[in-house]
Amino acid sequence: MKQAETQNTFRAMPSFSQGASDDIMFLKTDANQELIYDSATYRLDAVRKLLDFASTLGTDKSCASSDVSMVTDAAGILVTDAMALLDGLRKDRRPQ
Repeated sequence: MKQAETQNTFRAMPSFSQGASDDIMFLKTDANQELIYDSATYRLDAVRKLLDFASTLGTDKSCASSDVSMVTDAAGILVTDAMALLDGLRKDRRPQ
């Protein structure tokens, strides 16, 4: 095993992001901070697109409430992930 592989540290993502009763999704806290930031903003951009789509559902009379519910569920998971990623960046910059 490479030395870099043994030095990795991981922090569990929030329970809402897990989608399971156990922690299965983790943030590699020593990853490149720009990549973590990019991952967070990618999720936020996806949320923006989902909400743009949801705004068109609201005007469509044939739209079922389950359609809107699916969009809001996905948006909630993505926002939770993005906030956890950004929070991880902030915590990594705090003096120990």
